[in-house]
Amino acid sequence: MELYKSEDIKAALMTQSEFGKLVGLSQQRISQLLDEQILIRSETSKRGCLEFYASIENYLLSSKTSGDAVNFWKERGLHEKAKRELAELKLSERKGELYEASTVEDFLTELIINTRNKFLTIPPKISRECEGKTAAQIHDIIAGEIKAVLMELSEGAESDGYKASAEELSDAAADDG
Repeated sequence: MELYKSEDIKAALMTQSEFGKLVGLSQQRISQLLDEQILIRSETSKRGCLEFYASIENYLLSSKTSGDAVNFWKERGLHEKAKRELAELKLSERKGELYEASTVEDFLTELIINTRNKFLTIPPKISRECEGKTAAQIHDIIAGEIKAVLMELSEGAESDGYKASAEELSDAAADDG
């Protein structure tokens, strides 16, 4: 492609097929844009050439574009926004502020399984201890075992990076009980 001076480019003419190749549009779409008066045909050209500068300006800035034609600046803005958001996500992940969903799912699955297993060990562990006790004593035995299990789970979760304290877990259990 030839290089033009800034004055020359405003006067440059281009055939429809050359313009189509430049902006990536089919001949049919070029004809449609001519009908919609988005592209400008030169009045002085005998071959029906397009005025390059005016046509490209209208095409890029036109709010009339529809169908397969796209407003260049709007699309570029959307593309830049998506790139920025992706970069922010990658930065958050590198800083340790963001984890992949599969990592969180694996962690929570393991935590739930461990919690279930720990709680399932309570009944056989305290059944003999509760024989012949009053309701209040049985309540205290059960509450003590639940707190012990929660403390153990809390310590394990903290070593895995979970920040809830044992007191928070115990308080939550006491509120529920």
